[in-house]
Amino acid sequence: MYKFKRLFVYIRVLLVMLIAEIASLFVKKSAAYKDLWIVSERGVDARDNGYHFFKFLCAEHPEINAVYVISGQSPDREKVAPLGRLIEYGSFRHYLCYILAKVKVSTHIDGYSPDILFFHKFGKLFPDKSKKIFLQHGIIKDDLRFCHADQTNIDMFVCSAVPEYEYIDKFFGYKKGVLKLTGLCRFDNLKKQDQPTHRLLFMPTWRSTLRTCNRRSFLDSDYFKKYNGLLNSKKLSELLEQYDYELVFYPHFEVHRFLDCFSCSDPRVHIADFKNNDVQDLLINSDILITDYSSVFFDYAYMRKPMVYYQYDEAAFRAEQYGQGYFDYKTDSFGDVVETEDELFDSLRRIFNNDLQPDEVYLKKINSFFKFNDTENCRRVYDAISSLL
Repeated sequence: MYKFKRLFVYIRVLLVMLIAEIASLFVKKSAAYKDLWIVSERGVDARDNGYHFFKFLCAEHPEINAVYVISGQSPDREKVAPLGRLIEYGSFRHYLCYILAKVKVSTHIDGYSPDILFFHKFGKLFPDKSKKIFLQHGIIKDDLRFCHADQTNIDMFVCSAVPEYEYIDKFFGYKKGVLKLTGLCRFDNLKKQDQPTHRLLFMPTWRSTLRTCNRRSFLDSDYFKKYNGLLNSKKLSELLEQYDYELVFYPHFEVHRFLDCFSCSDPRVHIADFKNNDVQDLLINSDILITDYSSVFFDYAYMRKPMVYYQYDEAAFRAEQYGQGYFDYKTDSFGDVVETEDELFDSLRRIFNNDLQPDEVYLKKINSFFKFNDTENCRRVYDAISSLL
């Protein structure tokens, strides 16, 4: 059924694209489309590297004809609207911008397009002389097959750490000059709070096996049972009570369609939704991160804050989702790697008793990992794009 529905979407996108190609001939010299830069994330949000880069462009380079692509239904639209010109995601004008843009910038490959899946599969069928910039959604640490050169059509690939750059350069097949070591744009806004926030942040990533599941199969999954069980753990309640802390549960974006499946009666445990919560705000306004394999831990490490990796299914994750990359949790992690709830609580207590500071061994790894530790990431990305032009 999913494939059947996508077929109709592909046909519609193709027809609109053909009409827009013709219409673009009549408007390509107008001021609205001349030397155009389009910036986006997934078309429904403005809280990642795309948003921060667009904010930088509008403030530092107002001479650039830049637009941000976002849905009118997005909870982030009001936040980005005061910055500059917006384009409705999926609108006919979006198609025209896609065709006529001089520079296309997104956190996701083909994220600036009117339909990511269509243009990822068939985008090469349409002539395109624009410069396509992949800002990245995070720091790559695994073997992401969909990011290899034979799966993409990009002119610039942002990297943030020397090990990441060297790994992608060696195994992903990009030509010399495509990879740029600049840092992630959103890192410019990261800052560590001066005082404790009394908040734990629990951010597990998704599982590819959940992509096609329905509500019933999700409730039967180990993913739901493990994490919902943790939220309702008596030991968690005792820990939060002892140290006077709250826990915020915010899983990966792909899991939010099942967010209402999770529940907890403990008033100290909060289940945070996408609409009312910004990931970066959650990262900044918390003291300890609990994750599994999510690359969001790099943002936390950038602020030199402590974390714990709760990996109950490491073998299955490697077999079913992402293959091992250059980052080995056993030797390279920035915090304790645990497999059971008891080990997790022991690690958390140790962090509390260490005044919320990472162990020296982890801090040393963090300091040697990042190429930059400043607020000039957007500027370096802009300079790298300018050099392409």
